[in-house]
Amino acid sequence: MKYSYKLAKKLFPKHLISKHWDIYPPDFYKDLFNEDKIKSFRSNELSLKLNDSLEKAVLSRTKKVLNQLGRITGKMFIEKNKEILVGNPKTIKIFDKAYDYHDLFIIYFYHTLSPILSEKDKNAHFFVCEIGGGYGALAHCIKKNFPNAVCLLFDLPEQNYISNYYLRKLNPSAKILNLDALIKIKNIKSVDDLQIKKIDLVEYDFIILPGYLIEKIQSNFIDVFINTRSFMEMNIETVNFYFSNIHRAINRNGVLYCVNRYLKKTSGDAIKFKNFPFDEKWSFEISRKSFSQPLIHEALLRRVNYKNYKLRKELMRLKPYDVNFFKSLFYYKTS
Repeated sequence: MKYSYKLAKKLFPKHLISKHWDIYPPDFYKDLFNEDKIKSFRSNELSLKLNDSLEKAVLSRTKKVLNQLGRITGKMFIEKNKEILVGNPKTIKIFDKAYDYHDLFIIYFYHTLSPILSEKDKNAHFFVCEIGGGYGALAHCIKKNFPNAVCLLFDLPEQNYISNYYLRKLNPSAKILNLDALIKIKNIKSVDDLQIKKIDLVEYDFIILPGYLIEKIQSNFIDVFINTRSFMEMNIETVNFYFSNIHRAINRNGVLYCVNRYLKKTSGDAIKFKNFPFDEKWSFEISRKSFSQPLIHEALLRRVNYKNYKLRKELMRLKPYDVNFFKSLFYYKTS
């Protein structure tokens, strides 16, 4: 884990790190490698910006989200899928049961994805790729419920280190492939020579790699891509980089679950959901305001084998309401 982190940190392209995430000092590894801190990462600075509970977990807000979620999923679904064991999360007691505010959103994301995952689970193995998966909570939930899922996580080196720790603690027998092990298996001297094929990954439960290596994976084999609330924190160049690789690596009937702000500017660029560089071969299956977060849009898109000329018009109808929004209204009235 430590060597993988140091290598990924050394090689990570600076232009793919936005202003929003350029927060780690050169000696941050001392905190990451501190055994006491990593044990409590969900209640300290190690999970800053990837854990809503650090800033938003108050009783009234948590109770409200829990009640809303219960009406959607049912209470049994929440109890089955909540995770409050690893990382010493800041839990809140409600009716003598402990809940983690951030974890409630993970449960919602998983609930939305579960029908798609059931569809893909008909295969002996299916591949779920999460871009910007934080500490690995959603990947754990998916793997726990769908053992046939092979979960790929592409993220910054700091998040890779934490998710590696988290997933190993929850899944001691899991086969986890990180950067160090991958380089040894492929017997290469430089990541420039790296090629990651589907057959290389089948035997693993989790593959945890720095984000820039997504361009090294084989084309046309990912069943499900996921990005929840991190495209909005990337600069435009990084968003374009990831979308180009999503379009390349997704399979013919693959899906993309995308949950992001209508508009956010913390990356140094004005990032709008409606301007994400989707090509025309997508069709919305879900398009709605996100659960309990009115500034965020939730979309589930399926890959199609034709050019969907309506897609861009549908995107233009989303907030913020600008000149393109009004043009899209005119299109629908006249078409």
